[in-house]
Amino acid sequence: MKHLSLLILLLLLNYHANAQTKAIPPYEPEQFVRNIIQELDIPDETFDKMRGKDNVIRLKIFLNDKGEALKTIVTDDEFGLAPLIFPIVKQFPNFTPVMVDGVAKGSMYSMSFVINDYNYFKRVRQTAIPEVGIDRFVNKVGNNFYLTDLERTKLSAAKIKENYDIVIDFIVEKDGTLCCFRMGNEEMKYFEDRMIKAVKRASKKWIPGTLNGVPVRTKFTYTLTLKADFHSLNI
Repeated sequence: MKHLSLLILLLLLNYHANAQTKAIPPYEPEQFVRNIIQELDIPDETFDKMRGKDNVIRLKIFLNDKGEALKTIVTDDEFGLAPLIFPIVKQFPNFTPVMVDGVAKGSMYSMSFVINDYNYFKRVRQTAIPEVGIDRFVNKVGNNFYLTDLERTKLSAAKIKENYDIVIDFIVEKDGTLCCFRMGNEEMKYFEDRMIKAVKRASKKWIPGTLNGVPVRTKFTYTLTLKADFHSLNI
């Protein structure tokens, strides 16, 4: 019985050594999804229908024995994204194909991810800038942001660190309007409403980022640093 158990264990180990039952994407899964979203060019009228919710994309990628993408299917593809995703996946490096007994096989790779207002944007060299100019924008954010006397006292009394960074991300739309604000550090989420108001007052209009000369949605990250003595702010 002992020898039989050992034999079964050896057979299982040998099977796993010779069988890779799932194709491996060319990037880590999270990066693979980010790359797809970054490359996507969803028509404006389609994305308008997707706004305001988390759109779950259930993607199936059909691969040949070389790991090349042959076809993509999106389950319940109400927005018609499959034809937009396929050329993107096609241009990526090949998957590592499924291996059975040392032989590469064709397969299907399934994955799900979310597209929403916040994560659908482009990374570009020509980033968005406030119409008033970045220097004036920075000064105006500081002037528009405020702390109450009680908050100032509590932060000063804490003496945990000399500076407090309030980080906020937001999307600059193609028309230069702002949306989708999100705090970058949860411990400063208390200041979110005031930070949003300060950013909006500092520059009501933005010059959008461009890709090949065409305006696109981009993400902008701004950090307001408060010094412990708060002399840097007009409060």
